Amino acid sequence: MARIIRLLLCAMLLSVATDVVVAQKSDKKKFVLVIDPGHGGKDPGAVGRKGTKESHVNLAVSKLLGSMIEEKYKDVKIIYTRKSDVYIPLMKRAQIANTAKADLFISIHSNASKNRKATGCETFTLGSGSSAEAKAAAKYENEVILQEENFEKVYNGFDPRSSESYIIFELLRGHDMEKSVSCAEYMQRNMVKRSKLYDRGVSSAGFLVLHQTAMPSILVELGFISNLNEEKYLASKNGQRQLAKGLFEGFEKYYAACKKTAISENNSTPPTVTECVEDREGAQASPANRDKIIFKVQILTSSKKLKSNDSRLKGVKADCYVENGIYKYTSGESSDYNAILQKRKELSKLFKEAFVVAFKNGKRMNTGKAIEEFKKK
Repeated sequence: MARIIRLLLCAMLLSVATDVVVAQKSDKKKFVLVIDPGHGGKDPGAVGRKGTKESHVNLAVSKLLGSMIEEKYKDVKIIYTRKSDVYIPLMKRAQIANTAKADLFISIHSNASKNRKATGCETFTLGSGSSAEAKAAAKYENEVILQEENFEKVYNGFDPRSSESYIIFELLRGHDMEKSVSCAEYMQRNMVKRSKLYDRGVSSAGFLVLHQTAMPSILVELGFISNLNEEKYLASKNGQRQLAKGLFEGFEKYYAACKKTAISENNSTPPTVTECVEDREGAQASPANRDKIIFKVQILTSSKKLKSNDSRLKGVKADCYVENGIYKYTSGESSDYNAILQKRKELSKLFKEAFVVAFKNGKRMNTGKAIEEFKKK
């Protein structure tokens, strides 16, 4: 129990520190993107059956992605956490992004499994773990800190081998979640389109490197280096270029959305939102509530519109809105923030990554500002 309390306190302290970093951001002309090639140096990551090192694949794809972005977007500044085969601690990777006051953090990895038939690419956001496989992937990536001296002290008591440690991701899963999910959707969709790899979708898990960052952040698993066919693809120049091209096109979509809707930290203009026409009655917000701040619980997103009986909705009656081409599903509706918090607690049993969103006059608004207005009443 004492250990859990200590971890909770550490999570709250980190949350405060994160707020400070975000608050210190100043107006700047360039969009700052930090690309993080996973592993490196004494930590090769996963090694394929033909000897391909994950760290080498990650670096190659990262540098290709960065060069593509730099070539087209002169208003984007690229920062790499490493540009050669060197070891960089997880904390240092996040610190690089935080110090640069980055607008986006992309960590690039290659997957591995004891099941040598496992295949496909996947993109993650921070969360408590949307599946057993997602939790296992996070545990594997987090265990790199065991190579660091005094890792428990450095990471405030976090032990990647202990399930207790992962409670911190429950507390902070709302951190930049919406932007991270949108970015992950764009990246995953275009990576699959270019590579033709099996689509494992967008998931969430407790990746420590994402937890430490103070901006929208995602972690990409390019493919399974433990699968002989995918190892050959990942090791090939053609495969690396196709994957980088897919990620580049995903970045293009996200960056265009940022510029169009001004969803960066320093601009509070609400994103463009349209309501879905659902298959059931009563899906749209009631007209009587349009002039009030309305809180809802967002339960999932999809690149395609779902039918009301889709299994992914798990029997929950959900409303839908479209933001930047992504279908976002919500359940519950109330002007009482406390009531919607209770609703989120109920829904989190089915949707672990459920979080609260706010609307006013039919438009999405900053949830933090909505909460502040509610508290003034």
